[in-house]
Amino acid sequence: MKFLYYTIFLLLISPVVLAQKNTIDDVMRHAKREAEKGNYDAALALTEPLSVKFPENEEIKIYNGRIYSWKKDYNASIKILEPMVDRINPSPDALLAIINTYYWSQQFDKCITYCDRYLAIEPNSLDVLRIKVNCLEKLNRDKEALAIIEKVLITDNSTQAFRGVRTLIGEKATNAISASYLNISTSSPGQSPLHYVYVEYSHKFTKSALVGRANAGHVNGDSQMLFEADYYQTFAKKNYLYVNGGVSTGETVFPVAKAGVEYYFVPHKKFDYALGVRYMHFETEDVTLLTGQLAYHIGANTISYRPYYDTTNELFSHVLSFQNTNEEKESIIRFELQYGNVPYLYLYNNLTQPLRSYRAGIQYQRRLGNSFFIRPVFLYEYEEYLPDAYRNRFNVQVILTKRF
Repeated sequence: MKFLYYTIFLLLISPVVLAQKNTIDDVMRHAKREAEKGNYDAALALTEPLSVKFPENEEIKIYNGRIYSWKKDYNASIKILEPMVDRINPSPDALLAIINTYYWSQQFDKCITYCDRYLAIEPNSLDVLRIKVNCLEKLNRDKEALAIIEKVLITDNSTQAFRGVRTLIGEKATNAISASYLNISTSSPGQSPLHYVYVEYSHKFTKSALVGRANAGHVNGDSQMLFEADYYQTFAKKNYLYVNGGVSTGETVFPVAKAGVEYYFVPHKKFDYALGVRYMHFETEDVTLLTGQLAYHIGANTISYRPYYDTTNELFSHVLSFQNTNEEKESIIRFELQYGNVPYLYLYNNLTQPLRSYRAGIQYQRRLGNSFFIRPVFLYEYEEYLPDAYRNRFNVQVILTKRF
């Protein structure tokens, strides 16, 4: 007899339950379509009455919390989600929702707290680990972030986002030491190779940077040194100023003295540009170079043009370059085409007649580990060393950098 009663009861109640479920599913589908279009108020107009009608349904509440976070009403989102996460057995879906809410609202300490609660349930969640690492980096708790990253790199291959954070942490380093060797050789006709080395130390301040550099050159049996300093100053609108100055111990390998200044303007859309002047005092005369830059950015690629005008000798020179940058790996590959008497780094001849030179070069930067960089440079020149007389010139350089 009891079995008959239960059967009749289930037959009566099942259509009601099914109708309720169909009503909830239909309304939620409609609400999700509105939310996907960015119509958050329209979505809430559908889900909030549903939540009042079915207060025991946490799925609806969680979705309401997500909608409020998407429309950046973070306090309303937290108010809905907190009761479901601050209990003994928190809802994992509610935890994920409140983690995003605190992260998007830049409440990083709170976000880390709820990340830890979720990781106690799902310790290998890459999405939550990524958010926690980002929060730690924002709070300058870099050692904790790196410890998590190293652990993830060992156990998982899907680590692109973690490498990006590791790059951000590495870029916070305020000090760097670099060493370079440059060899210049010629053929047809050839001469003794020229050798140049430098060691430099740089330090970044909040809105400026200072670089000290000692150069040594060995040319035709003569060795001399050049001591330089570079200064960078960033301004409020992200314009920045570059200033350079140096003196040498001789008069032939390097200029006796040199100075330069260049102002880089804030990028305008995809363009950035700069204007500058370089001055070099040689034993017999002074050289002034007017220069500047116009660059166009296409995603990770940059095409730039830099002219030089030697006011003393009335010579125009040109550099056209293409550079691809991988910000995550901090790698660079750069191709250059040059024409004229372009200064190579700190080297420039005080020519008194318009000798021409054609150059093509490539350089590549690669990060090794977290803080070492290697940058090989190769530049080939077809050089007019005397009027109507040309030779081959090969510039090979390697730069090593350690930041800390």
